[in-house]
Amino acid sequence: MSKDKSIKKSSYRQLFEFSLIATAIVVLVFLVMYTVQLNNGIAKEIKGPQHYLRIEILNAGAENGLEEKLSAYLQELEPEDMVLDIILTSRFSLQPSKETFIINRTKDKNGVAALAEILQIEKEKIQYSELSNNKNHLNATIVIGTDSLIYKLLENPKELE
Repeated sequence: MSKDKSIKKSSYRQLFEFSLIATAIVVLVFLVMYTVQLNNGIAKEIKGPQHYLRIEILNAGAENGLEEKLSAYLQELEPEDMVLDIILTSRFSLQPSKETFIINRTKDKNGVAALAEILQIEKEKIQYSELSNNKNHLNATIVIGTDSLIYKLLENPKELE
């Protein structure tokens, strides 16, 4: 009987050693596959837009409804490396403006400068005025004046692209 016990022990031992080897092989295969996936792009950096702008549009003396038209135009645009989010549009009736200009609401000048370029507004017409209580987290305010700048933009949108 002692021989039977030793045979059973050795067969259990062989089974145990086989299962250890099989587990080691599975772990090794998993590690190799994971390493290959890391090198092929799972861990690569995903590049998002360079600028994310939250915009307010005020119509200061131009034709009624022009702020809504400009809002629709900007939402249809898909500028490269930029996301435009129109937060507010309204009529500014306190003081009419002859010129269209942009007010930069944050310290980031590059995003607002890119927006001015899209709207064909000269960089000299960008003003800086941070809001004391910027609860909407606005980056820029576009003030539409009575000049024909926005009219030209809306009439010929294909020329800009």
